[in-house]
Amino acid sequence: MDQMKRRSSVMLMVAIVVVGGIFYLVKGGSSKESVEPGAKKPYDAFVMTVGSVKSDGTFRGRVERTGRYASKGLRAVGTNDFVSLRLADLQQLEPVRDPCWTEEGRRAIDDLIGARIWVEATTVERDRRGRFLVFAWNRDDTFVQEQLLRDGNAALFSGRLDVRHRDVLGAAEEAAAKGDVGRWGTCGSS
Repeated sequence: MDQMKRRSSVMLMVAIVVVGGIFYLVKGGSSKESVEPGAKKPYDAFVMTVGSVKSDGTFRGRVERTGRYASKGLRAVGTNDFVSLRLADLQQLEPVRDPCWTEEGRRAIDDLIGARIWVEATTVERDRRGRFLVFAWNRDDTFVQEQLLRDGNAALFSGRLDVRHRDVLGAAEEAAAKGDVGRWGTCGSS
């Protein structure tokens, strides 16, 4: 009889835990905002070394000659010399038109100087000024554009966005705006 009561108690506890887990998942997990990265680094990304950064957020980068996908990077960029790069789908920093948070945003991009970034080979395009627009990940597999937006150090481009990353980048900017992080806390909705 005691063994039957113990078994019933264990079954009841298991049922409570399972129902509680299901309720937790249905309600969306914890109330704390998730900071899970949304865009994973592509397996075939090629490596570039970042050089200097200009005041408008444009920076210099060079494809590393060694590595598994170096040839893919050389094909995408066309040279192993330093070239002008810009982070795709982020608004250009314009210190003259909008001075609020421009310096802080540039400093956040300055953190990339000397670093290695992994660039998605399939999306490398040139803009009308000859800069290569790139999606980049850092050594920690962090999507650079997403992190800059989440920290409030950049704004999402107001034109047409790449479909593969539109939702992730939009959610990162929205989270920063709601939390008054970075430029959103200082400059408002500019």
